[in-house]
Amino acid sequence: MSENRKEIEKAIAHPIEEVLDIEPASTFIPVIESEPTELAPVPVFDEGDHQINEQYQEIYDVAMDAYEQQALDVQAIEPKYRARNQEVAVQYLNAALNAAKEKANLKQTKEKLVAKPATGGASIKDSNVIVADRNDVLKELFGREN
Repeated sequence: MSENRKEIEKAIAHPIEEVLDIEPASTFIPVIESEPTELAPVPVFDEGDHQINEQYQEIYDVAMDAYEQQALDVQAIEPKYRARNQEVAVQYLNAALNAAKEKANLKQTKEKLVAKPATGGASIKDSNVIVADRNDVLKELFGREN
């Protein structure tokens, strides 16, 4: 278990308590409690960016919590069902991995956009077309900076 996750005992109301006439909410189950994590700091350009980053982070955290819970549940499951339980645990890990990858791709795309040099004046779209005003065309033809 990672350092930001810990196992705690949580009281739940189990249906068998009523059948056996046991005090309600006296059944304790192990639950994974985790602190919020940050995959990687990402420059935020607007509120939409901030929401997207939070959503990826939430998906990652929930998937990792679910994986940890599945790992705890393996101990109490019948052996014939353990393989299926592990398949589900791997699906949670894949969800966490996909969230981390998407966040990394988003960060990489933003870094490329920020690092892209701003071109003043003429911008060449392909080898045949120049989008510019008359002065920029003359500057390109004569190689002047004025």
